[in-house]
Amino acid sequence: MTLTLVLTVIIVALIFEFINGFHDTANSIATVVGTKVLTPRQAIILAAVTNLLGAFFGLAVAKTISSGLVVDSYVTQPVLLCALGSAIFWNLLTWWYGMPSSSTHAMVGGLIGAVLGAAFCMSATTPLTNRDGSPAGIWSAIQWAETKEKKSKYLVDASPALLAALGPTVQTNGTHTVTVDGKKISAVVFEGKVKQVAEKTKMDRSGVLHKVVIPMVSSPLIGFLGGMVLMGLLYSLLRSWKPVNVNRTFGKLQLVSAGYMGFSHGMNDATKTMGVITLALVAATKAGDFSSLPAGLGFLLTPEGSDPLKLSLGDKLVGLFPTWLQFGYMPAIGDAKSQAVPYWVVFTCAITMAAGTAMGGWKIIKTMGHKMVKLQPVHGFAAETTAATVLALTATFGMPVSTTHSITTSIMGVGCAKRFSALKLKVVERILWAWVMTLPVTAGVAFGLVWICYQTGWIKF
Repeated sequence: MTLTLVLTVIIVALIFEFINGFHDTANSIATVVGTKVLTPRQAIILAAVTNLLGAFFGLAVAKTISSGLVVDSYVTQPVLLCALGSAIFWNLLTWWYGMPSSSTHAMVGGLIGAVLGAAFCMSATTPLTNRDGSPAGIWSAIQWAETKEKKSKYLVDASPALLAALGPTVQTNGTHTVTVDGKKISAVVFEGKVKQVAEKTKMDRSGVLHKVVIPMVSSPLIGFLGGMVLMGLLYSLLRSWKPVNVNRTFGKLQLVSAGYMGFSHGMNDATKTMGVITLALVAATKAGDFSSLPAGLGFLLTPEGSDPLKLSLGDKLVGLFPTWLQFGYMPAIGDAKSQAVPYWVVFTCAITMAAGTAMGGWKIIKTMGHKMVKLQPVHGFAAETTAATVLALTATFGMPVSTTHSITTSIMGVGCAKRFSALKLKVVERILWAWVMTLPVTAGVAFGLVWICYQTGWIKF
């Protein structure tokens, strides 16, 4: 029965990923369709390919979802199913009405609501306690905010002593730890390049407040201001250009910015579901539910913190390029304490996201590409470049930021740089309401689903 539940969670998570693909397709292709640089079919192919590639790079968001937002002792397979069901419901509802809401916040809201529901139901029979044994309320199930000193790792040039100590392992890509003069030193090796891992102490901020709430407010503001500033700069630089030359030049440049947007979208959005699936696998492994797996299903066993993914599939993809095309690329530093995201999870989620993207999301494309503001190629380039940069940076820091919020506010900023009246405020108002409602509605629905399932006996604590 437990194995069936785990497989059900994986299937439902992939359904969410597929829906996320066609729901959020508009985020990466709406502007390139709205400016008529590409046809919808061409734009979807571009988005599907770049989403697939982006999903192979950067697993920081997956690690945040799997171990940085909720207390895992409240997470069971039925609880995850309720969280995913809530997120899927909201995505389909907003897609039906053509509203570009956030799949990221739908997922986070569903996860938070489901875990709070689990804590509420458990408190009816068992007093809740903190880690130190003191009494706790249901809010203790959420990792709200935590600030602590943490050693931050970065790369520097390798010393001769380290290179000598590495010996033959210098030919093996990945993070290696060797002993030099009685001290353990780590090094990252990639395609003949070697960098030494150095450390410095910094304040690390984690939890829902720092990873979700603050970025939820700041990323749209950055997108809006960034779009407006970049568009303003382009206006000043191109004021002597003929309109036909501007459209011809930025029609080509927008192909690059649209690809960049699709890549960043895959980097941020596909990895959320990787985190949920990994969370389900770790929970089942810790509970001993995989103690007797049938032959052929051993890949589901995922011990917490063991065998971390030191080289992502993206790292391996870059390794196939000639050295001159790698531009000095180095993988992220492998951390033995970080949670593993199995290769099969990465690949499956990436393919599923790309397949969903290929289905398209025409209602949302129409809203973002045509209804908010009239776009020309130069406007699309500015909006996509701004939003993609915001997404790439936040994904690197493990912040599950909304792709929808970033690109939509960038489009708004571009429209305001043109003139404030270019924005169609009624459409913007509807979008803002969808944003405000996403977290509380998905959390409420997930909480209600957990409570109903508990009352009917399907969920037991």
